[in-house]
Amino acid sequence: MQKKKRRKKTNALPKKESLNGRILLIGGIMCGVFALLGLEVIRLTLFKHDEYATATLANMNRSESILEAPRGTIQDRNGRNFATSLLTYNVILSPYQIVNNVKTQEKRENIYKTLEEVTGVSASEIKATVMQKIEANPKNQWYPLVQKMEFTEEQVEKLKSLGGVTVQKTYKRNYPQGELAAHVLGFYNGELGQYGVEQGYEDYLVGQSGRAYSQVQDGNIITSEYQEPIPGATVKLTIDQVVQQYVEDTMSKYINEHNPSKASCIVMNPSTGEIMAMYSYPSYNPNTYNNLSGQLGDNVWLNMKQEQMSAALNKAWKNYGIQHTYEPGSTFKPLVAAMALQEGMINTDKTYTCLGYKRVADRTIPCWKAGGHGHQTLSEALANSCNVAMMDMVEDLDGEVFLKYIYDYGFGEETGIELAGEEEGILHDSLRSVEKATYSMGQTFTVTPIQLITGFSSVINGGYLMEPHVVSEVISSSGELLLKHGTVTRRQVLSTSIADVIKTSLQKVVDEGTGTQANVPGYAIGGKTGTGQKFIEGTTNRVEDKYAVSFMGFAPVENPEVVALIVMDDMPEGTGAPASAFKDMMTEIFPYLEIETNNSVVVEGQETFTAPDLVGKNIYEAINTLRTLGVEYNVIGTGKTIDKQYPEAGATWRKDGTVTLYAKTETPDQLVEVPDLLGMTIADAKALVGDYFTIQGSGQGVIQHQIPTSGYKIEKGNKIIIETSE
Repeated sequence: MQKKKRRKKTNALPKKESLNGRILLIGGIMCGVFALLGLEVIRLTLFKHDEYATATLANMNRSESILEAPRGTIQDRNGRNFATSLLTYNVILSPYQIVNNVKTQEKRENIYKTLEEVTGVSASEIKATVMQKIEANPKNQWYPLVQKMEFTEEQVEKLKSLGGVTVQKTYKRNYPQGELAAHVLGFYNGELGQYGVEQGYEDYLVGQSGRAYSQVQDGNIITSEYQEPIPGATVKLTIDQVVQQYVEDTMSKYINEHNPSKASCIVMNPSTGEIMAMYSYPSYNPNTYNNLSGQLGDNVWLNMKQEQMSAALNKAWKNYGIQHTYEPGSTFKPLVAAMALQEGMINTDKTYTCLGYKRVADRTIPCWKAGGHGHQTLSEALANSCNVAMMDMVEDLDGEVFLKYIYDYGFGEETGIELAGEEEGILHDSLRSVEKATYSMGQTFTVTPIQLITGFSSVINGGYLMEPHVVSEVISSSGELLLKHGTVTRRQVLSTSIADVIKTSLQKVVDEGTGTQANVPGYAIGGKTGTGQKFIEGTTNRVEDKYAVSFMGFAPVENPEVVALIVMDDMPEGTGAPASAFKDMMTEIFPYLEIETNNSVVVEGQETFTAPDLVGKNIYEAINTLRTLGVEYNVIGTGKTIDKQYPEAGATWRKDGTVTLYAKTETPDQLVEVPDLLGMTIADAKALVGDYFTIQGSGQGVIQHQIPTSGYKIEKGNKIIIETSE
């Protein structure tokens, strides 16, 4: 019998179960793969995003432009502009787009020609440069053709219509008043503010830049994003542009006459510390801060060596009102008399005898008057500026107490004014009998003008040391008040009654003492002259016939509203220049500030007229009105619109007096200085002014009168009215 062959036993599963197993296996593998891929995506997203995004966009041209924010405006106390940012433009060319996207040679030539018409760069030069850029880099998208140029809206639109041309807004710092208040303002060097308010308030003025982003592919912009810049804040000063102008005009006159090596003038409100004017010489123009050809002349400036130029610039940039130290001389004597009264060393009934000298310790110290002043009261001693009387006043005053008053007056430390570089002066550590004697005359120690006027103010404002300041407030571009500088009293130095005694005594100095040249008729003025000796640099030897001469004056005596200090360095004695300069500038400043006179303006028998209302009128109409009345006039400011007048409309005024007109402008960037046309023919005048002004007038002969006068600044495009000899 044949046996059946038996099948070998195996562990194989049934067919259905085998299929399900395979599916699970494959599914598991795929899940693992997807999990790994997911992890890689996460890794790339989190850690490699920038690298791969950069690679992805490698075939695109990307650009980011910084949009310059306009720097904040600096204004005077009445809103007149001292520093502005003028809108200008950068013209950027894309050589790639001009060559590749502008399809015809004719259109490319038209681009070059239009650019020449608007920018002044020759078409041939532009074309050659574009081709050079393409040759160096075929995909060149960026070539700045001109920067910070002023264009009209029509010119800007014409440039924007050109292929491959980008017009970018930018700004140029402009000082429409030129040198006026240069040392208060400082200047902007294109990156940072330097000196003055430009430096001290940099964080407020700088603004916040905007951004322009774009993606360009195959010569076309495919995406763009724009962030507007935020303008800098407006800084409003305590400086009054009109007062500053009077000060600078007067100081320039006396500097030209007497040629001091340096000079300064500060005008301040003694009760608040507000600086209304601050002048320093030598000076500069912030518009051309690194070029003194306007001050020294082209021949002098251009022939200087580099180190000479640097030295001249450093002198011009220095603010001598806060950075120049000198012996104050007799302008310090009222402060000494006040401390002696306060300490009970003297009283108003005490008299002093001056024989022309005083023996102090082992020295004989002379009075400035060789024969002496004889017997004097306190007010007479101040009026005569007697050295011997001053030494008598402090003879029994303790040296430490004397020195404490010196510090209480603010000497030996910064005043706190918001201008960089303030000096502290040099004082002795202790005062013995000889030092007390020399200090009482304002000698053997040094101060700055800002220290002296601040300390002096405490003697005339009731005894309080105020903090001087040049900024009143800072306002953001959105109108938010960011900073307000109120009146800051540092300390009380004297009792009000003692201060009032000295203040009243100082009127005698101007009425009949050493300061009579400062007398302005109609006003009660107090003051003090000063003469500080000079030393040979690096020695204790005094310079012969060279002094720092000064005058400190204030008005009205009863309730002072203004105090001024004028200092001229390296001058001979006896000129009286500072006191005379005070009179000249205050003759205009007192009426402008509406400081009350102590007598009637009009003297009986004088011919008078009623002042017309000229505010709001243009300068031509205002001047013609005054000329018709036969009245002299003076114009302060810039522009064609009359903003203020003195005397006010309706006031009775002397026919031989002067009416002052204060002008303003809303477009300081359009101001142009009026040339001198006197002695020219009309044809020559028209040729000279070109497109800046139109000449109105007719006749033969030469021009004998013009409105406005030469040197005045008015918006370009206006007229100059002339009268000829025939």
